[in-house]
Order: sequence, then C-alpha cells, then structure tokens
Amino acid sequence: MEKTDFFSPDTEIQELLHAVQTGVLLCSGGCSVTFANSVAQDFFSRAGLDVIGQPCHKALFGSEARCEGCPVERADLEGKRQAVTLKAHEGDIYLKIFCQIWQGQCLLTLHDVSQEISLLRRSDLDRKELQAKNILLERRRRLNQEEQQFLTQIMDNLPEALLAVDENFLVQRKNKAVLDLFPRQMGGHCYALFGNSAPCPDCPAQRGFSEANGQKKSHETGGRVYTEIFSVAPNGKGGLLLFRDITRQVELIGQIRGQREEIASKNKVLSLLVDFGIYMQKEAGIKEVAGYFLDAILPDLHAGAAGLIINDIRAGNIWLSHQSGMTTEEWKTVTKACMSRDQQRFKSDGLLADTVLPWPNSTQIPLMGAQGQRVGLVLLEGSINQEALGILRLVTEPLGAYFQNQLLLRQLEEKANKDALTGLFNRGYLTQSLEEEQEKFHGYGIHHALILGDVNQLKKINDQYGHETGDRLIVTVAEALRSTLRNTDIAARTGGDEFIVLLTNSTDEDAGYFIERLQTRVFSSLTLPLPDGSEFPVTVSLGKAGTDKHPPEALTKEADRQMYAAKERFYATASRYR
Repeated sequence: MEKTDFFSPDTEIQELLHAVQTGVLLCSGGCSVTFANSVAQDFFSRAGLDVIGQPCHKALFGSEARCEGCPVERADLEGKRQAVTLKAHEGDIYLKIFCQIWQGQCLLTLHDVSQEISLLRRSDLDRKELQAKNILLERRRRLNQEEQQFLTQIMDNLPEALLAVDENFLVQRKNKAVLDLFPRQMGGHCYALFGNSAPCPDCPAQRGFSEANGQKKSHETGGRVYTEIFSVAPNGKGGLLLFRDITRQVELIGQIRGQREEIASKNKVLSLLVDFGIYMQKEAGIKEVAGYFLDAILPDLHAGAAGLIINDIRAGNIWLSHQSGMTTEEWKTVTKACMSRDQQRFKSDGLLADTVLPWPNSTQIPLMGAQGQRVGLVLLEGSINQEALGILRLVTEPLGAYFQNQLLLRQLEEKANKDALTGLFNRGYLTQSLEEEQEKFHGYGIHHALILGDVNQLKKINDQYGHETGDRLIVTVAEALRSTLRNTDIAARTGGDEFIVLLTNSTDEDAGYFIERLQTRVFSSLTLPLPDGSEFPVTVSLGKAGTDKHPPEALTKEADRQMYAAKERFYATASRYR
C-alpha cells in the first residue's frame, strides 16, 4: 500500500470529525499524529499529554517501537484493536483503540469505556459485598446477644439499605441506610418503602424467598431508580433485601445511549448529503432533483407534508413548484401567494404569511444561492427545533446553490432573446411570457393586460435625416418605456417601430392609467435632437386591453385596434407624411 507522510483533511472534513462524539486520530505513514478531533483532544488534555507530532505508539503506549501488527506496516492486519489507560487527575481514562487505514493514513478511533469498566468493577464489588453479607447472616443463628448487637453495628455501617423481612414481608430489622434512602417511608412492610399497600407487582419473593434468592428487581419512585437484591434469610424464614440507588448509573447509561444515537443520526445525515450531492451532479432535470429532495431525502429528516417553490428569472413568476402531502387546492393557494408583488420584489422577509399555509404550525426555510440571494422556499408542516433546523439546512444549502446555477443558465439563455438595437425583449420571449401569464389567468384568476405602441412619423425621420437618426428615435422610445415599467412587466420590440408591453397582475383599467402616465409625464416633454439643431417631439400611439374585459387570445387584436384609432387621432392634428 502506498504511504504518505502527511495528510491534512479539509475544513469540512475536520468539522465533521470534530462533530463525531468518538475520539479520532489521524497518523501519517510514519505513525506521527497529524490530527486529533475535539473528543480525542479532551482525553489527552485531561491526561496532560500533547500527542500532535509524536508517534502514536509513543504517545499512547510510551513505546519507541511500533506496535506489533501495526496496520501501517501490514495492511492485512487492518482493524487491529488495543486498549490503553490514561492517567488523569480526576481518575483513569480507559480507552479501546481501533486501527485502520484511511486514504493512506492510519485512522485511530478512541472509545471511552471508563464507565463500562467502572460499572463492571462496581458490579463485582456488589457481588462480593452480597457474599459477605450472606456469610454474616449465616452466622446469625450462632451469635449471642452481644454478637447480635455487633451485627447491628455492622449493618448500620453498610453503605446500602438492608432489610430483614419475614415470609409476609414484615420488616424485622433495618439498618440506618434505609432511613437515609427512604426517609419518608416508615411502614411496617418492605413494600411500604415505595408507597404500596400490598406486595409490589411481579415481586420475585411472592412465591418464597428460596425462589427469589439472587434475583433483582428495579423500582422507580420520586424521580429515583433503585435496585432491590433478594437473598434467603440465614434461618430460612423470610429474606434479606438490599436496596441501592442506581439513578446516576441509569443516567450515565442513558447518556451513552443518547451519544450513540446522535452519532448514528449524524452518520445518516452525512450519508444523505453525499447521496444528494452525487444525485444533483448526475441529474440535470430540475423536476427530478426537486422530486428526489421531497420524496427521498426529506422524509428521513422531517415527518409531515412539505412543498418546494423555486422563483423564476422573470419577476412575478414561479419556475418550479413541487409538493407532497397537500391537496390541489391547498397547494394552489400557496403558489398563488408566492406570485404576489411583495413576495416577488423581495420586499418581505421572503416568508409567506401563516394564514396562507394549510397547517396550524409550520416552518419555512428560504433557499439561498451562493451569493446570498433568495432563489426559493421550502415549506414544512409543523414546528422544528433549532437542532433539527440546522440539520435540514445542511441539505437545503447545496439545494439552493444548485437551483441558483440553473437560474444563471436561464439568464444566459434570456440574453439571446433581446433585441440588438433597443435591449428590449424580442417577440419570441414575449410569446413565451404571454403563455405563462395565460396559465396564471386560467389557473389562479390573475389578470394581465397588453399595451401596443407604434412610433409616430418614423418614416419622415428616416427619409429626412437618415436611418441612424431613426434608430435613435426607436431607442429613445424604448428607454422611455423601460423607465416606466415594474420589475414584473415585460417590454418587447416586435417590429421596426412597434412595441408591446405586458403588464402582469393588471386590469384593463390599470393599463389605461399606464398609458395616461406615459403620455402626460413622459412623451409630453420628450424630444429627439436632430442633426440640424432642431428638436423633434417624440410621440407614440398606444392601445390597451386587459383580461378582465377581453379573452386572453383577443388582447392583441383589441389593443391593436385601439392603437390604430389613437394614430388616426394623432394625424388628425398633424400632417401625415407619405
């Protein structure tokens, strides 16, 4: 196997290794420790050791020679296990070490088994104590009154609570530890210690202490957990009950289990991230990526309905919408809200109003591009805590970057739909935009309007001053139109001196106000400087039509009719140039 002398994981891998709740060391081909995650650093810090740069066999075992069967020298021995004890001020740290090769380096994982060893030692001590107590009880029959008093003193010095009971569970003797462990329970029967008026359910001694001998039973009361150990009394009548408070041990075991579950959860998230990244690289279809996110990735991280909205490069439009767990009408309400002007202009915080969503509680995650711009929104049913939200964002961040890249490609395609002279859109782009607005009209009842414009006296300018001056007239009109548009509107040049403006989310009346503003505030004072030093008044004949008064397919015809009527009115006051 090829060996390298040094390996430095990148920042992302280091962060993931630091997040793992198991000690991790990376060693070079020369066995020198090059990296230790935060858990491993804690182990060695508590032991007063600095292992970075030292050979692992010296740092861990104090040996100048490599370990026998080191996987760096023999790849066939990969997976070797060893144990080491670190001396720390607060107590020894017992570690199990697993060795394996990773990217040419030796990867050591350090598992803290101190608690397990402590529990094993405690269990052994318990067994020995119980044996000693059984010996003392066996001798009880032979002790005189003085010996009985002596035995009482011994019992009172025991750290655990000890009861002697008869066949009916009536307490015959108890030591001082019973009062310390159960200060409020003073009943005459052992089961009264736990507030019961009858023998505890599933008590092993209900069929006799001979059958219960050596058995254990757990009790939980007042937020504490106790273990009860049964023994037969030395005289064969009744039994001995040893009680121990194991609350702390149970809590430690729960913590260990929780840590393991957390590691498993993070490993699962890491696997999902890798799988999703590979899928986005291989799959070019945005609908497939959205479906994979909602149907394959999200269910492992969130239970409940969900939706995905991706903005279009054209304001007022949605490029992609995908959902799971919602009805058609619910999703229709949500997507319509995403087309609102405030939402598309980014005047809001990017989140929808709670009243729009079909759930009493919800979570919204904005999808952000690499440069920090919002490209979409993930909607989730129910409230999510900060930890779960942080995990979800590990997935939504690359998803936002992916859709931003796809939107950039669409912007490049959009540049091909611009008129070379004016920079306005061409007829092809206008046709596509009209189809999208018609879908919004039929699907959501969102109105739109068209304004057709024709430049007056362009032929006169071309004939008298040349086509270059005529082009400047066309550009002047285009710039005037562009300056009055909202970011959701579209202006296109569809012929030599013909323009069409698409007003989104507008009515026929809105289009009339737009024309009035153009004529009174823009064209009334707009002139074109001519080569002879004079000023030519720029005028445009305009017509309009909106879907609230006309069918979508009839807008162009109606607006064209009104535009020609306006042109006739213009030439009624100006000489017609032929």
